[in-house]
Amino acid sequence: MSDNHHSQPQPKIKEVGFVVNENKAGAVQLASEMHGALERQGVSVRECHDSEIDHCFGRGDRLDLIFSFGGDGTILRTARVAAPLGIPIVGINLGKVGFLTELVAEQAVASLPRFVAGDYWIEQRLMLQGELIRGGKTINTFHAFNDIVANRGSLSRVVECILSVDGAVLTTYVADGIIFATPTGSTAYCLAAGGPIVTPDSRAITVIPIAPYLALVRSLVLPEQAILELQITKATDALITVDGQQDIQMQIGDTMRVQASPITALMARIQPRNYFAATLVDRLRLRG
Repeated sequence: MSDNHHSQPQPKIKEVGFVVNENKAGAVQLASEMHGALERQGVSVRECHDSEIDHCFGRGDRLDLIFSFGGDGTILRTARVAAPLGIPIVGINLGKVGFLTELVAEQAVASLPRFVAGDYWIEQRLMLQGELIRGGKTINTFHAFNDIVANRGSLSRVVECILSVDGAVLTTYVADGIIFATPTGSTAYCLAAGGPIVTPDSRAITVIPIAPYLALVRSLVLPEQAILELQITKATDALITVDGQQDIQMQIGDTMRVQASPITALMARIQPRNYFAATLVDRLRLRG
């Protein structure tokens, strides 16, 4: 059994958080139904709307779980708040594919007694830490659940950059961008760009260029100990995009350092431990 699966029973839950994406059909209604069901079982609920998540939960809240009502985008936003607090996430899919979600809406209410009783397991997911370095100083630090992408921004020019691994120059890319992905993110933008699928319990960082010109190195899978540095040598309007949701401006001469984050995302699961292999092909079909 993998080290990043906790096998012991979990404590019975007493207080949970809800993150509700009001833009997803049925999310508000389902959250209301589950709120009532949990309170009838003695569990208190703190509800937060998706757009307010950065200000909803803190270290003093002592939440046992956070339920995310939406799609994968909602989980990505939830993870960046829940992971630093060490709170496991239960994703309820009200989107299309739901690669990250645990339950479909029709299962959610019926599954609650298992979570209340502590009959679930915890899966640990690697996150990435990125730093933007300018003039030798770190001016921004950020964390990603899926991926960190250095890309060309809104203009049509390519990004020219140098990739170093553990201090050694590996290659130069001329491309539309470079993706640094977690195993979780390997089924997202990374896959669309031709990257490999990496199982979620792996501890690896995948690097793949987007539409590279004459690149000898098309994709890399590196151990979690690797420290990656990407220096921009020629670009205008270059951007760092974090999980497809947060943009940070880059300048010529900037370096982006990427490595495994000290923060781990926790997912609460009641599916069998082989769920990823068992459902992968079906979920990939949904993407089409």
